[in-house]
Amino acid sequence: MLWAALAILSAAPSLSAQATPTGTAVVANMSGRSTWLVDLTTGGVTATVPSREAPHEVAVSADGALAVVTNYGGQGETGNIVQVIDVAAGELVAEHVIDGYERLHGVAFLPGDSLLLLTAERSGELLVIGTDDGRVRRRLPTLGRASHMLSATGRWAWTANIVDGTVSRIDLTGQESTATFPAGERTEGIASSPDGREGWTGSMASGEVIAIDADSSRPPVRIPGFSVPYRLASTPDGSTIVVSDPAAGELIAIDRASRRVTGRTDVADAAGLAGLPGAPSPQGFVITPDGRWALVSAKIANRVVVVDLRTMEVLRFLEAGGGPDGIAFSPVRRR
Repeated sequence: MLWAALAILSAAPSLSAQATPTGTAVVANMSGRSTWLVDLTTGGVTATVPSREAPHEVAVSADGALAVVTNYGGQGETGNIVQVIDVAAGELVAEHVIDGYERLHGVAFLPGDSLLLLTAERSGELLVIGTDDGRVRRRLPTLGRASHMLSATGRWAWTANIVDGTVSRIDLTGQESTATFPAGERTEGIASSPDGREGWTGSMASGEVIAIDADSSRPPVRIPGFSVPYRLASTPDGSTIVVSDPAAGELIAIDRASRRVTGRTDVADAAGLAGLPGAPSPQGFVITPDGRWALVSAKIANRVVVVDLRTMEVLRFLEAGGGPDGIAFSPVRRR
């Protein structure tokens, strides 16, 4: 891991021979009240887009042209603002106020990119809104309280419901009723298999990752050995579930078929070798469409961590704003 320590902040010249992702990291800086566009080739910040209070999650359109940021709000605020950013221009192009809903959090583009899917945490719903106009097209109950993160794959969407300790699978076509499954205490993160059959979540109370097969009567599979399994995502081919554990300072890979841990990235160790002060706290992350890279927000260190998922090694740390949280990848670079 010594090379990882030497290849540190931003785009160090020594990394020029290393394979690195090309495109833009779109980073929501929660305490910095901004969204940064970070060029993954140069490591430079190409745009700073001011946000409202506490920007939390980010999604990018299929072509990478647009990024959407949910503003969760602080104490005494409703948190009902969605911002749309033109990635190539580095500019805010729309800001939607979703009246009547509070604590908008998880977000995803639906196929075609003209519609967005949002978790409305206070009302326990998924909202389908227009990307261009922010108008609510549909409301889908999650049947859970404090539905926080979401994962959408084609027909199906999954949510993690913090208060109830459950996960929900919602049929976006409306052909089947919403199904809920008990999972564990303090379930925030959620991932799903590409076919939407499986949901994966983490109990931050028990330190377990839980795999649920919605089409099986078998009980959930519980994988112990985590500290705080915070966020989860599936690789595009569905072979691997990746988990961030901020308390352990790790990014962890699980083979989806065998339900076994197959790799760990010690982000805290790499940060220490790099001379970064304090615990890095890896939290939000995104996997690039080729499944090769993970871009991880290190919230306490105010950095974006680039991890090679083939080797589970840290390539470098890029500068982020205050309290980076949600993060997304776009293949588009700013003009």
